[in-house]
Amino acid sequence: MTNKARAMILLQYLKENSDANKAVTHPEIRAMFKDKYSMDVPVATIRADVASMVEAGFRIDVREVNGVATYYKYLDHDWSRTELQILIDAVASGYFITKSLSGKMIDKLRSVSAPSDRDRLAPAVHVEDRLKAGNEAVLEVVQKIQSAIANNHMIKFQYYVYDNKMNRVKKHNGYWYHVSPYALLWQGDRYYLVGWSEKHDGVAHFRVDRMGKPEHLPNLRRPAPDDLDLKGISEKMVAMYNGPERTVTLRCRPELLDNIIDQFGENLKISRIRDRSIDVTFKVRVAPTFYGWLFTYVGEMTVVAPEDIRVAYENKAGEVLEESLQGQE
Repeated sequence: MTNKARAMILLQYLKENSDANKAVTHPEIRAMFKDKYSMDVPVATIRADVASMVEAGFRIDVREVNGVATYYKYLDHDWSRTELQILIDAVASGYFITKSLSGKMIDKLRSVSAPSDRDRLAPAVHVEDRLKAGNEAVLEVVQKIQSAIANNHMIKFQYYVYDNKMNRVKKHNGYWYHVSPYALLWQGDRYYLVGWSEKHDGVAHFRVDRMGKPEHLPNLRRPAPDDLDLKGISEKMVAMYNGPERTVTLRCRPELLDNIIDQFGENLKISRIRDRSIDVTFKVRVAPTFYGWLFTYVGEMTVVAPEDIRVAYENKAGEVLEESLQGQE
């Protein structure tokens, strides 16, 4: 084994087994070389290799007794415990990541942490199995989409839905969607593909966890429309269901403003400020899910304008109430 190879092995060992709170000693290092590589590495050689690493700019804490190095701590770990905890929680709670895949990704994140943090890094959130996606191939789907975008190609794929027996079935009898992919958006804890759909003859959105594995087509993708606004698309969608874009005004209690911003972003206008109510105006794509979102605030939020959306909302609310009363008879 060359000197460079030995030094690289030692550096990797220090990274994986030491940090500011955990040291490794000469006997441990020598035992590692002996067990894994059948090498008898002298203490003087270890000291010289570490000295070269420090000279090269690596932060390694060397503790000495009577001028002789006794143990080492590697201090250049790329990720702090807090940073990794945030990533682990995001992976654990991500709907589109299956339970099995979440576990594998969390193990990988733990592996790059400081050794003394590994046992303490665990998801701080609990997500029930029923809230996790069932598509194990989601990473491959994402990779295929990213590759097509990078290489400026169209893709085709089949889309899946659930039937009334909770079986995952192909939509439209296995229809192949031909799409020019533009971007992946994260919305409502899910990934969505945004692209030009030949079927819809326009920009459409597809849930990544509902897609089959895409296939690249030789066709170059259609250029994105000049007015394509990905940030605007994300802010104006409720659960990424499409619909006509409208400017709406809602009247609500002032403390509900945060809820509106969380759902639609900060590009809005506040007017008619009163002690107990405010009017909030913004653009949104009006779809059934928009009304469904409003229903969660019945008695606390109502539509002021435009008139047709106000009437539609009141009619839908009346229908829901009537059906509820009939169910109690």
